Amino acid sequence: MFKKENFKNYHLFLFIILAYSFSVLCRFYWVWWASDFDEFYFNHQLMIMSNDGYVFAEGARDMLAGFHQPNDLSYYGSSLSTLTYYIYKFTPFSFEIIILYMSTFFSSLIVIPIILIANEYKQPLMGLIAATLASIANSYYNRTMSGYYDTDMLVIVLPMFVLFFIIRLVIHKDLLSLILLPITMIFYLWWYPSSYTLNCAFMGLFLIYTYVFHRKDNIAYLAIIFMMIALAPFAWFYQLALLALIFALFAFKNEWFKIRLIAILGALTLILLIFSGGLDPIIYQLQFYIFKNDAIGNLAQNFVYFNVNETIQEVGDIDWTVFMQRISTNELTFIIAFIGLIWLLREHKSMILALPMLALGFLALKGGLRFTIYAVPIMALGYGYIGVKILNFIQNIELKKEEKIRKYQLFSLILFALCSVVYLVLNLFYTTYFNSLLLAFILLFCFMVAIMEFLIQKKQKRVKIATLSFLFSLGLVFGLKHIYEYKAPSVFIQSETEILNRLKGIADREDYVVAWWDYGYPIRYYSDVKTLVDGGKHLGKDNFFPSFVLSKDQISAANMARLSVEYTEKGFYAPQNDILRNDLLQAMMKDCNASNVDLFLYDLRDKNYNISTPKTRDVYIYMPARMMNIFSTVATFSNIDLSTGEVNPFIFRVTRAVLQNNGEFILSDGSKLSEDFRIWRDDENNTYAVKEIIEINSVTTGDYKVTPMDTQGKVYVFFLKEQFQTAQGQFIIMDEKMFNSAFVQMFFFNNYDKDLYDLIINDKNAKVFKIKK
Repeated sequence: MFKKENFKNYHLFLFIILAYSFSVLCRFYWVWWASDFDEFYFNHQLMIMSNDGYVFAEGARDMLAGFHQPNDLSYYGSSLSTLTYYIYKFTPFSFEIIILYMSTFFSSLIVIPIILIANEYKQPLMGLIAATLASIANSYYNRTMSGYYDTDMLVIVLPMFVLFFIIRLVIHKDLLSLILLPITMIFYLWWYPSSYTLNCAFMGLFLIYTYVFHRKDNIAYLAIIFMMIALAPFAWFYQLALLALIFALFAFKNEWFKIRLIAILGALTLILLIFSGGLDPIIYQLQFYIFKNDAIGNLAQNFVYFNVNETIQEVGDIDWTVFMQRISTNELTFIIAFIGLIWLLREHKSMILALPMLALGFLALKGGLRFTIYAVPIMALGYGYIGVKILNFIQNIELKKEEKIRKYQLFSLILFALCSVVYLVLNLFYTTYFNSLLLAFILLFCFMVAIMEFLIQKKQKRVKIATLSFLFSLGLVFGLKHIYEYKAPSVFIQSETEILNRLKGIADREDYVVAWWDYGYPIRYYSDVKTLVDGGKHLGKDNFFPSFVLSKDQISAANMARLSVEYTEKGFYAPQNDILRNDLLQAMMKDCNASNVDLFLYDLRDKNYNISTPKTRDVYIYMPARMMNIFSTVATFSNIDLSTGEVNPFIFRVTRAVLQNNGEFILSDGSKLSEDFRIWRDDENNTYAVKEIIEINSVTTGDYKVTPMDTQGKVYVFFLKEQFQTAQGQFIIMDEKMFNSAFVQMFFFNNYDKDLYDLIINDKNAKVFKIKK
C-alpha cells in the first residue's frame, strides 16, 4: 500500500473524502455538546458562538428583507451575507441552521488543496496526513468550528487554492492553472478584502521565483500579470473580461507573446496598480498589526485616545508554547513538522511559494494569535512529508543485530517511564506549559519500544503500520483532546437574546442603543437598531463615547449619550475631511465654542446642560451583567488624559475567594481581603481601607445591604449573593469613582435619575434604560 505506483486517482478522491468526512465529524462534537444546554438555544435552534458572525447574519437578514436603514452599518451585500442569502434561497434549510453549520462544511474544504498540492509532488499519502492534522489544528478549529459563523471558514481554504494553482503552473505550465489562478484570487479578494496583502506577497515572491528558476517561461510572467489584474481595484466583470481577452490571445496567438510584449503589459499593469492605491491596504495593516499604531483613532485632531490594540488578545504577543500548540496541536508535532518543511523546501523548490503564508503565520509572535491560522496547512504539509520519508526509510532499512536493538528498546522504555512519572506529578500538583510536550514524548517513546520489538521480529510491514498510526495519532490525539476541552458557549445565552428580542418590539430601527463594542453586532441582529460601536468600529476615538456613558456619573452619561448619537448621525453626511467625520469630540467642542476638553466634559455634569443639536431619535443604554467582567477595560477608554493618552488610575476588580490563610481571603486576582473585611491589599501589596461592604441580594429589585466600615476608606467591596450565569466573580472591589459610575449605580442598585431615564427592561442578566433628554 505504500508504493507510489499504487496511488491512482481513485486513491486521491478517497483520501479527500476521508479527510473531509473526518473534519466535518470532528466539528459536530460542539453541536452534540452544546445541545444539552437550553440556554444556548433561541428560536428552537442553537445560537452561533462567534461575535462577528452576527454582523454577517444581520446583512443576510437585511438582504432577505430586501432593504436596510441608512447608516445602520449593515453588511448588506457582503461576501458571507451574500453566500448565506443564496444558500437560504436555494436550499430547504432554515436560516438558523445555515449560519450554524456553514463553517462546518466550508472550512473542511481545506483538505482538498492540501491533498492536491501533495499529489503534485507524487505523495498523496503526505496530503492525507497533512490534511487530517490541519483540519483540526487548534487555531484552525477554534475559528472554523460549528457555530463559528465568520469569513474564516474560507479565509485559509482560498489562499491554499491560490498556492496550489501557482505550484501546478510551475510544474505543468498548463493553461487551466493560468486562468484559474487569477479567478481564485478575485474570489478570495471579494470574500476577504484584507487578503490583499497576502495576495501581493504571493505575487511578489512568484516574480522573484520565476526570475531565479524559470526566467525563460513566458507563461509564468503572464501569470504574474494576471495576478496584478486580479489585484487591481476594478469591478470583477471588468477584470474577468480583460483576463479572458489576454488569455484567448495567448491561447490562440502564442507567438505574439514575446518577452518584450509581456514586459510592456507588466509595466502598464504595475503602474495602474500603484496609482490606483494598491499599496494603501498593505501600509494600513502593517501600521495596525506590526507597529500597533491606532493612527486613525488615536491621533485624530489633537487628542490621544486609548489604543484599542492593547486590549485585544488576537493582536497581542504570544509565547512560543501557545504558538506551537495552535499551529500543530503540540510542541513535538510542530518541531517534526518544521524539520519536514525544511526537507520539503530542499527537495521541492516550488514550496518556496508557500512562504508568504508561513511568514504570516509566524507573524503571530508579534502581531497576535489570530495569524497562527495561516501557518497551519503549510506546517501540516511539512509533517506529512517527513512522515512519508520515514515510511520510505523503513522500506529500505537493513535490520541490525538484536542485542543492539534491545539496548535502544530498553533506553526508550526507561525514558517512557520517566516521562510518565513526571507527567503524572505535574498533573497532580502543577499546571505547566510542558504537560502537552511531555505527553507527546510519552507517545514517542512508547512508539519506539513497539517499533523496535517489530524490528527484532523482522516484521517490517507491522513497523510501517505502527509508524503510520503514530504519525496520525501524534497530531490527532492532541487535536481531538483540544476539541473535547474547547467547549465555547454561544455569544449570548437565551435570556439575553430574549431581552434583546423584547427591545426590538420597543425601539424603532432608527433608534440607537449605546453599549460596549463587544455587544454591538448581537444587539443589531436581535433588536434591529443602530449602535455607536461594534466589532468593526471600535478604535479609541469610537470607544471613548460608550466608555464615558457607562463609567461616568448619570447626568454626564445622559448628555454624552445624546450628543454622541446625534453627532454620529450628522457625521455620516459630513464631507470626508470634515472634523465631524474624523473626531466627534472635537466637533462637539467646536459647536460649543469650547477650547478645553476637560472643562467641556466637566460641563456635561450639569443636569440643565443645553444640547443645541435637535433630538432626532430615541437613545437606549444597554447594561448586561456580563459587562462587570470587562468593566475595568471599558472604563479605561474614557478615564485618560486626552492630551497624553495616559490612563488615570482607578480600581475595579471582579474576583472571587480561592482560599483562606492567616486571617485573609486570598482572591483569584492575587489580591487579599482581611477576614473582617476592613483591609484590602492589591497584588502589588498596596493597602486600602474598606469604606463599605455591600451585599447584593438582587439587582432586579435593588435588594442590597450596606455595612459601613471606615468613613475614610478608599474602596468599596461588593459581595454578590445573586448568581449570574455570565459573570465570573463573588467579590467586586472598586474605588469611589467607579462606585458612582452610571453602570454601577443603575445596574446594581436600580438607582437612576427618574428625570433622565426610564427603566425599559429590568432583568438580572441585563438592563435597558431609555434616555428622556
